[in-house]
Order: sequence, then structure tokens, then C-alpha cells
Amino acid sequence: MPTNVLRPTEEEALAAWRALVAADAEQVVRVREPEPPADHYAAVAARFRPGAFESLEWPVLDALVAPGETVLDIGAGGGRFAVPLAQKGCRVIAIEPSGAMRETLAAAAAEAGVSVEVHDLRWPAEGWTEEADVSLAAHACYDIGEIGPFLDAMERHTRRLCVAMFGQFARGANLAPLFEAVHGEPLQALPALKEFVALLGARNRKYEVRVVSSGREYELMEREQAFEMARRMLWLAPGSAKDVRMRELMEAWWGAPEGIRMPAFRRFIGIVSWEPPRSAG
Repeated sequence: MPTNVLRPTEEEALAAWRALVAADAEQVVRVREPEPPADHYAAVAARFRPGAFESLEWPVLDALVAPGETVLDIGAGGGRFAVPLAQKGCRVIAIEPSGAMRETLAAAAAEAGVSVEVHDLRWPAEGWTEEADVSLAAHACYDIGEIGPFLDAMERHTRRLCVAMFGQFARGANLAPLFEAVHGEPLQALPALKEFVALLGARNRKYEVRVVSSGREYELMEREQAFEMARRMLWLAPGSAKDVRMRELMEAWWGAPEGIRMPAFRRFIGIVSWEPPRSAG
């Protein structure tokens, strides 16, 4: 029996991560029905506004970051964390490649009366020179195939603490049985919390993991909202034969008089923090 499964080298961990991301990408191309939109997040950006839904992670992040610190928020989305960090007196530098997300973030910051520096970039950004006390990648790394350069750049531009957030599972994993029933093949799950922790261990980082959970196994959703979310996770076109099959199965498996009892998206979330190598003592 191989003994390196639990003790991968950094190269092995990076290769395994890359393979999981590639398998997901290949599957999406194979099963996708609608043409990919120009901005993948345009239809859902409003869901990523601060306060759009309960933030289990915020109390942990709040305790990790001190007022007055500079925070680099990589993949800031609609400002779920950028805006409250700015409200507590931090200088926030947000990296966000989605135009719809940047608009949502800007509107949320304006509504809160705070300033957030927003950059239309993908990380790692060539020629980037800004440094931060704390860097944050909140649910932003699941589909990053080249995670090594991403983390290298994150650490290089961080003075004190790096923070990453991952769910127990990545996008769509809560609907894996539905995916297989509709598409006729198992879901190729993206890497998530346990894979990231294994990668940090392989990189010999001194890390801490704080876990938060809602304790809910299911989330009650309005029918059309649930169908829309599942359709997006399964890459289906509205009204297609597979879409009809999806709706039938959801009603049979999770239907209730008051809506659809969707399996919880993330049963628990890990907030992983570690010191960048140059500041580690």
C-alpha cells in the first residue's frame, strides 16, 4: 500500500489539485447545454452583496483582522467581506475580474459610505506591487488549476497573515446525486477544504483551521428559485429534456408543500489562516 497518500510532496499535491480542476472543466464542456455567458456571474452577482445571506465566516474573519490594517481581497465578488472590512476601518484592496461583481461591490460600498479600491484583474496579476497586512481568498480558489502560482503571489504580497475560505465541498457537490441521475455520469468534484489543507501541509505551512457550520442539513427554497439554482449547477438550458427530468427528480426527492428542501450547499466551512513564509518565525 502506498504510504505517500497522506504525505504528498508539494509537487504531488499541486498535480492532484490541477487534475481535479481539469476533470471538472472537461465535464462542464461535455454536459453544458446553454452557451457560456460573457460574464458567468452576471445573473447571480446580487447574491454576493453584503448581507444577502447569513455570513457564518464573518465573526472569524473579524477576529483575525485588526482595524487599520490593509487587506487584499482576492476574488472579492460583490463585497461580502470587502465592505464590512472597510466599515471596521481597514484599507481594502479588492481584486475582481467580473464586471457584474464589481458593479455590485461598488454599489454596496457606496450604500455603506465606505471606500474600497477595486481592480479589474485576475490573480496573480502581472506587475502587481501593492502589499497588504492580510490577504484573503474567500471561496475564490476552487477552480484555480494553477493554485501554486496563485498562493505564491498571495504570500509574496502579504506581510502578516494569509486567509482562505473553503466549503466542505465545492460548487454543486450537494447536488451530486441529482447531477448523476440527470447526466448519467458522476460529478467530477472540484477541490475544496480538505484538499486545500493537504496542499498547505505539503507546502510546509504553519496553518490554523477554524470551522463554522449552520447545523442545517437542508435549506427550504421557493420552487422556482431552487430550480434556477440547480439548473445553474447542472449547466442546463431552461425547458430542455434534462431540465424537465431535473425538476421531476427534485420534486420527488426534496419536494414539500412549502417549497423544495435543498440539500445544504455547504454543511460546514473552514477558515484557513497561515503566516506567509517570510514573516514566519
